[in-house]
Amino acid sequence: MKNFTKYFVTLFGIGFISIAPGTFGSLFAIFTWYFLNDLFSIFYFIIFFLCVLSVSFYFTDIYLDNYKKKDPSEVIIDEFLGQSIPLLFIVNFNIYEVLIAFVTFRFFDIYKIYPINKIEDLKGSYGVILDDIVAGIYSLIILMVYKILILL
Repeated sequence: MKNFTKYFVTLFGIGFISIAPGTFGSLFAIFTWYFLNDLFSIFYFIIFFLCVLSVSFYFTDIYLDNYKKKDPSEVIIDEFLGQSIPLLFIVNFNIYEVLIAFVTFRFFDIYKIYPINKIEDLKGSYGVILDDIVAGIYSLIILMVYKILILL
């Protein structure tokens, strides 16, 4: 169980990349979204996202307990989840929308604009995951504003 937990929360070891592991976690989310959306439909990505979300808190808590760390950089399942939120609303591949989702998510994840900075202080997996969920929601808001402006 310990090995599975490590592979899950680090996205198969991607989190151990020494430079910008969170960025690679976000890119993994984009590739997963593209693959599932292109081969099947956005519905499959939504189901996959919900499945990952439903077990992420549990496995992240196990990892944090096993390795006695608060918010280790190698845990990037939270970046996967946060990056996935705006992607859930991009049905057809549009490079501009994907770039907006990626850049804005990374911006909010790195700079921790309020209330992300407060959420990050929560204990255990809640602090690790929920700050990225909120960053993903902020990114989604920017993406929706872009989509509305394009329609005008």
